[in-house]
Amino acid sequence: VDAVNEGASKSKSKLRLFVFGDSYVDTGNWRKSIGSSWKEPYGITFPGKPSGRFSDASYLGIRTPIAYKWRKEVKRSNLEYGMNFAYGGTGVLDTLANQPNMTTQIDFFQRLVEQKVYGKQDLDNSVGLVSVAGNDYATYLARNTHDL
Repeated sequence: VDAVNEGASKSKSKLRLFVFGDSYVDTGNWRKSIGSSWKEPYGITFPGKPSGRFSDASYLGIRTPIAYKWRKEVKRSNLEYGMNFAYGGTGVLDTLANQPNMTTQIDFFQRLVEQKVYGKQDLDNSVGLVSVAGNDYATYLARNTHDL
């Protein structure tokens, strides 16, 4: 049993999480000057103060992946847990948030793979999380209220 647990914990430590979506999974991609996630009550659960995070993924039992916007400002070792491409307020289509939609987020990921930031072994030990809520609907309603 210990060998099984040890193997599971080793593979778990190498697991990479790639996150795409909106504020339900955004852990810090909005700029401080425009993001409401830099104000209270955000950050109460982690890290204890507002830090640009709309959500906290630590409940998964793995390290929270670095937000895409910080990719060039951290050590390479900080990228080993994956990356979070999610932006609060976005959706599958363009929304009122004027931030990268799902297609653009996936394009960001694809460029990193092409640049060999993540290789085949990284992708073989990874999980993709996609979370999109109601921003597409809200944008449609806001832009088409005259039709209702």
